[in-house]
Amino acid sequence: MRQWTLSSLASAVERFDMLPNDRQHAVLQLMNRSYPPSLYEEHRKKRRRALAHANSARTSAAGAIQQFPPFIPSNDLQATPDALRGYAVVFTAGGEGERLKTSLLKRGVSPASLHDFTKATYGLPGIPNRFGTLQTNLAMIASLCRESGVTLPVIVTTGPAGSTTATVISELAVRYRNFGLKHLLVIPQEERLFLSNDERIVLQEADGVLTPITHPDETGGPLMKLKKPGVMPEGASVLEWLEGLGCRRTIVVQATALYDQKLLPLIASALGTHDCLGVGILRDAFPANDPYGTFVSLRTDDRNVTMILEQDMRNDRTRSITDPTGRFFLPYNTGLYAFQNRLLLDNDLPDFATPPKELRPDLARAPKIGYAAIDAITLAKDPIILTIDPSLFGVLKNADDLERLAALGKKFGLDRLCADFGG
Repeated sequence: MRQWTLSSLASAVERFDMLPNDRQHAVLQLMNRSYPPSLYEEHRKKRRRALAHANSARTSAAGAIQQFPPFIPSNDLQATPDALRGYAVVFTAGGEGERLKTSLLKRGVSPASLHDFTKATYGLPGIPNRFGTLQTNLAMIASLCRESGVTLPVIVTTGPAGSTTATVISELAVRYRNFGLKHLLVIPQEERLFLSNDERIVLQEADGVLTPITHPDETGGPLMKLKKPGVMPEGASVLEWLEGLGCRRTIVVQATALYDQKLLPLIASALGTHDCLGVGILRDAFPANDPYGTFVSLRTDDRNVTMILEQDMRNDRTRSITDPTGRFFLPYNTGLYAFQNRLLLDNDLPDFATPPKELRPDLARAPKIGYAAIDAITLAKDPIILTIDPSLFGVLKNADDLERLAALGKKFGLDRLCADFGG
């Protein structure tokens, strides 16, 4: 089926037959223009693969021998910016930041002042030019490149094309002339239909228009976008373009956090010849209600694999494993990664399903489908975990974090770097 019909939409769209005739026809036109049946079928297949993969991973973990993963403490490294030669940096900035926005409104911030709001670009108090975390990070990279002579290509991945993050961040790159960076790309990630548990399309209404509910393709979506052909001129992928610049390794960090200026060189130094690296924080204790994803090595009859175990996949054995000193428990995931580009060029990330999320208040929660960035480490033959002190970075989640992040930026000396840019 190449085109939707009213009867086929009645089978695929939640409560479609309850819409008046004119609205059915409006949805029909939109769906044939932007969400053809072939896309719907592709997303259904990916959803089924993701759920099967989740079940398979859970079964494999249950039958494997759990061990402390290979790791290197950051205190064992002496890294300089020169370690970043041959690297690119990806800042993921796709989230719209609804939790931060809601917390700001509760604080009495005017809704009008939150027009074109994005979490990564919302101004931090006391930081020059009202820079948010993203602008501050770009100023940091620009300074590092100037002072070290290292050319570090930067890719900022946003929400899907047409989203607020895609629009606002692209405009900021133009306004600040790429923040003085020689190579700065702003790339939207792909979106997915947010299907119900019975694989139906669900509609939402905004300004009198009905559209299907969608979502970005999760934390690994930006990585898969890097290998998509046709993103760069002459049909190249971003990874192929980086290869042409002599960049064969990539660091992936959150745009909604601030970093000590030594952290990126530490990550680059730790990756070395390993094919993939995850950044973790060692635990002093490991209670059963600890919510953070956990790095662990699993040994089965045919292979060893390092992966993340989420809370629902862990057991007493997981929580009892300690490092060789016996002082620390398994490290938890920070969401920061690095990899040899060849790992991603040669492999696709598996389809991934999140825990159930709210789809629409009147419907059952359902998993979002996409890719998980951390699954890159499961593809690796020689992974390593860099363990760091939590004081090396801070993440923005809600309005209560703004003052803390601003103070951290000043502690790291990032405010002075932001002052170099005109308003």
